[in-house]
Amino acid sequence: MKRTNNEIVQFLINFFLIETLGHIAIYLFCLLLRIFGMPQLYQFMYSTPLIHHITFTVFLIIAITLSVTNILRRRNETKT
Repeated sequence: MKRTNNEIVQFLINFFLIETLGHIAIYLFCLLLRIFGMPQLYQFMYSTPLIHHITFTVFLIIAITLSVTNILRRRNETKT
């Protein structure tokens, strides 16, 4: 039985995990800085209207890069 790798499903799972964990990490990092008396980054993040679009785009690029490298790695493994 041959195992098929569905790259689209893997990309969506990776993107969901990267997006969720990335936003949680950014929020916790900003909160940590705010707790220790450095609220500038927290205020910047929540005063910039496009910050969610910017972080979404960065996480999307990370997910695409991860998926493309996995596809290329699998293709190179099958050639050898």
